[in-house]
Parts: sequence; C-alpha cells; structure tokens
Amino acid sequence: MGFDFRVLGSLRARRDGRELDLGRPQQRAVLAALLLAPGQLVPTERLVEGLWGEDDARWPKDPAGQIGTHAHRLRRALGEPGLLVAAAGGYRLGVERGTVDLFRYEDGVAQASALRQRDPVRARARLAEALGAWEGRCALDGVPGVFAERARGRLAAGRFAAVKALHDLDLALGRHTEALPALDALAAGHLHDEEVQRLHLLALHRCGRTAEALAAYGALCERLDRELGLEPAPALVELAGRIRRGEAPVPARRLPRPCQLPPDIPDLVGRAALVREAERVLRGDGAPVLGLSGPAGSGTSALAVHVAHAVQDAFPDGQLYASGGEPGPALAGFLRALGEWPAEGAGPDELSARYRAALTGRRVLVVLDGVPDPAPLLPGVPGCAAAVAGPEPGTLPADAVRLVVGPLEPHDAYELLARIAGGDRIRQDPAAVAEVAGLCGHLPVLLRTAATRLAARPQWSVADLVGWLARG
Repeated sequence: MGFDFRVLGSLRARRDGRELDLGRPQQRAVLAALLLAPGQLVPTERLVEGLWGEDDARWPKDPAGQIGTHAHRLRRALGEPGLLVAAAGGYRLGVERGTVDLFRYEDGVAQASALRQRDPVRARARLAEALGAWEGRCALDGVPGVFAERARGRLAAGRFAAVKALHDLDLALGRHTEALPALDALAAGHLHDEEVQRLHLLALHRCGRTAEALAAYGALCERLDRELGLEPAPALVELAGRIRRGEAPVPARRLPRPCQLPPDIPDLVGRAALVREAERVLRGDGAPVLGLSGPAGSGTSALAVHVAHAVQDAFPDGQLYASGGEPGPALAGFLRALGEWPAEGAGPDELSARYRAALTGRRVLVVLDGVPDPAPLLPGVPGCAAAVAGPEPGTLPADAVRLVVGPLEPHDAYELLARIAGGDRIRQDPAAVAEVAGLCGHLPVLLRTAATRLAARPQWSVADLVGWLARG
C-alpha cells in the first residue's frame, strides 16, 4: 500500500497510483487540516473553527457531528479504516510526513539552505527541484474554510521567499542571462518588494543593460516615495551606486547572520545528560522545538543559552533571542535582524508570515526565554529550530520535546559552590556547605547568588553564609 497526498495546488490523493475521490469541499477541508499535521491529534474544535470560523453564530447545527460525518466518509474514500482515527476529542491521520508533497518540498528547501555556502550549484539544483513540487497557482486550491485560507497565505509567503532565494543563487552562480526573463516578470508583479527589485537591477546590469537598470532604480525610488513615503533600503542604494560607478560584476548580497545569544555561563555544572538530550533534539530533522521547564531558580534560561552555544555550528545563518514581552515587538526585531524591514503598523499575522518567509531557506536557531506566548515566534520552517525556556514553556506544538530541569544533585551543588567561592573555603566545612545547598533548595540560581556573596566576603566562613541565608 502506498499513499501520495498533494496540497501544493489542488488537494489530491493517490493510493497505489490510483486517484481517490475525496468527496465534497468541506470533507476535503477536513482532510487538508489533518494532512498539514500528519500523525498528530487535531482537536475537533480546531477543525470546526477551521471550517466555519471562530464565530459560533456562523456554525451549523451540531458542527462536531458534521466533522464526524466528514471523517467517516474520508475513511471510506481512503480505503484504510485504521488510517484516520478519533481519539481524545479530535482526529489523527496516521500517515508519514514523506507521503505529503508539502513536507517533501520543505525538506528540499532545508537541504538547499544547508548546501548554500559549501556547494551553491547543488543548492540551486535542490531548490529548483523542491519548487517543482508546486502544481498550481496556490496551495489547497479550491479548499474552503478559514484554516485553508490561512494555510494558503503562509505557504504562498514561503514559496515566494524560496523563489527569491533561487534567483539569488542564480546570480551568485553567474546565471543572470537565464534568470532575467523570470525576474522581469517577478519585478513587474511585485513593484514594492525591494529584494525582487534588487535582484532585477543586478541581473539587468550584469546582462549589459545598465541604462535600463538605472532607469528602473529611478522609477522605484519615485514609486516608493509617492506611494509609501519611503526611501529605498540601504542594499538597493549601495547597488545603484556600484552600477553608476561601473563596477562589475556586482557581488551578490550576503544575507545578515544575526547572533543575538547572551554570553554562555562558564560554570554550568550537573546538566550533562540534559545537555546531550537537548543537543540531540535541536540537531534533529524538520523544525524541532525544545521546551525546558522547571521551578524558578532551576536555571532553564542558562541551560537554553548554553545548549544554543553548543549547537551554533548547525545553524550557520544565525541565532535569534527574545526574553519576555509580547510577540509583536519581538517579531519586528527578528525581521530587522534578518535583513527585513516590516511596515509600521503591521499586524501580528503579517509579521508572522514575513518572519517565516524570511527564515525559509535558512538555518536559524531561535531561543525564547520566559516569553508568555512563544507560538508566534517559533520558526516552523524546516532547517530551523527553537529552544523555549521558562517555568511554563507555554503553548508548544504537539511534537515539541519537553525536558524538565530540576534541582542539582548534592555533589553538583558542592561543585558549583566550589567553582565560584573557591575550593579551599568549601572543603573546610562540608557540613555547612550541605546546609547552604539545602537552604538554596539545590537550585543553581540561588546557589550561584550565595556563592558570589561568599566570594565577595573573604572574611566570612561558610557557616557565616549559612547564618545569613537562615536570617534571610
């Protein structure tokens, strides 16, 4: 038995090479929602809202029953009763990611990103192959419902970013003649997209059509000023200057590689097993999400930063970091760090779509520390990963890996105190050291604070520190 599902165009399904009749539009919408989360439980409430929206006044009578009817008919259409199951207030479609063209496409984009620096020729070939998976003008063409509409917007943004990345590779490889016709059409259809316009100007110039390139730049400046009240981005201004000076070939623009991680903590102790598991998760395939949770003072923040430094080599296109706050300002900051300039007043949905589009084709690690609502900041793009730290990691995807960070073992607490306050002082009174560790709950943040206080007071003994902690 072999299934093949297509969502990058019209929704289609084949079994052993035979096209399946997927039934009515709303039935197809339910299948689409399940296919975009293969193997995961999709709550019935989410399916209802995905079909009819969040306003229950617009829902039909017994919406959950209608979802059940659609699921029953889909089982018959798929011809494999155990493939689509109802469980725990939702439905799960037990298919592999590789049976859905979307995930094969995203894997190809991630592979191209990983190859870009060391083998741009293979990267370009892999990206072109991945884009060939698209069969229509948009994803889920003709599928009704709010869920499908939002998915179409998100996937369209990712596709557009991948197309731009393909042409950027074309110019980096000297394929300006081959790329120019497509860039002519792209520039005419996206008059305000400055990255498209930059690629178009560069291709014109390299093809010897310098006067046309400068005229197009002048028209762009006038258009941006008249319609948006903006000046061109610095990359465009720099390119126009190079063209005017007759510098050729103009080097392809290098994308920014942000490194926003706080400094690593040099005295992290007692977390070797957690660090190994966290590294394994973040170096995994797809778009892994790691959640680190524990009581206040357990050091989830320090552990997240430490692990992020340890896996930097797997994310050559940068590392993003946010601590606390609302997702809107953080998204805008991430976009600027990635070389994008979001429009003033852009809403969270637009910022989120642009953020994921900017990440497409890159390998970026995102670290979120104590962010109340981390979901909008998660990359969700193959090749990227996220580490989320805090007492409560918040709403994470169903396939996120959650690790619990607890107090240190007694010998590790001793080691941390010795590293900061000095081994000689700690060895003088082991009983008092055990009391300090107990008063601090064996929590590394409290232990570090206590040890720092002891180190700053050379006249104190460990027993004096016990007295101070007991009084506090």
